[in-house]
Amino acid sequence: LRPYQQKGFFWLKTLCQNGFGGILADDMGLGKTLQVIAFLLSSFEEGEEKRSLIISPASLVYNWENEIHRFAPALPVRVLAGTAEERTEILKNGVPGEILVTSYETMRRDQELYKGEDFFCEVIDEAQYIKNAGTKGARAVKSVSAQMKLALTGTPVENRLSELWSIFDYLMPGFLYSYEHFKKNFEMPIMKKENEDAMADLQKMIRPFILRRLKKDVHLDLPEKLEEVRYAKPEKKQLDLYNRQLVHMQKLLKNQNEDDFNKNKLKVQTELTRIRQICCDPSLCFEDYNGGSAKREACMELI
Repeated sequence: LRPYQQKGFFWLKTLCQNGFGGILADDMGLGKTLQVIAFLLSSFEEGEEKRSLIISPASLVYNWENEIHRFAPALPVRVLAGTAEERTEILKNGVPGEILVTSYETMRRDQELYKGEDFFCEVIDEAQYIKNAGTKGARAVKSVSAQMKLALTGTPVENRLSELWSIFDYLMPGFLYSYEHFKKNFEMPIMKKENEDAMADLQKMIRPFILRRLKKDVHLDLPEKLEEVRYAKPEKKQLDLYNRQLVHMQKLLKNQNEDDFNKNKLKVQTELTRIRQICCDPSLCFEDYNGGSAKREACMELI
């Protein structure tokens, strides 16, 4: 482990020994996965017999399995995959100290299977997946019984402070009070009135439970990111689609007053997203599109 990763490891151990959960919010590429694996391996070597559960986006499930095999081959690990019967068999017949890995979608479908199960540690990767507290996925994740809960994310707050509340509702339910109390005393004063006292109070409460490091602060041997602007000019078919969508957008906005606009913000956002998709590759939103894509072609040339 690099020195800053060792600090992250000791921070995780400290949280665990004191009965807390936490958010490891290091920049992408600084080794959040590695620090968690080191923590789980340490607990396993100290005799922890309870199993642990890692929940991640589906695209990262097998990455977690591979990383555990690579960095901690002594740790028993299995992916909760296959049919419902196969997943049930894995979940109900584990070995002491085993690490189970599943996806958010599979976890949501299997929620009932976890009743009566008690884990040592529950880890959620890309924790912004539970930023909306009312979704079935968020409720499923929060229903798991675990001695310690961890969240990994580079973006604890993307748009609203309610997202931070939802993650803490998973980590330590009640620590940031009910959402109604949090909204009244923190979210509204901070977001609407820019109340510095409320911000300071919130920061004081959450600071011990969030570890955030930036690449520029801890990874001094990495070169600075190089940026180069490349222009990609669309050909006629793509350009015609773009112009038609632009005219459609202008007509949508032209006859709206401010009230109409406020009511239709989601529709406007959808139309803007479609314009972006057409710029990237029209086949993202038109299944029968058979023309070129300037950005995709430029990207392939660069690669």
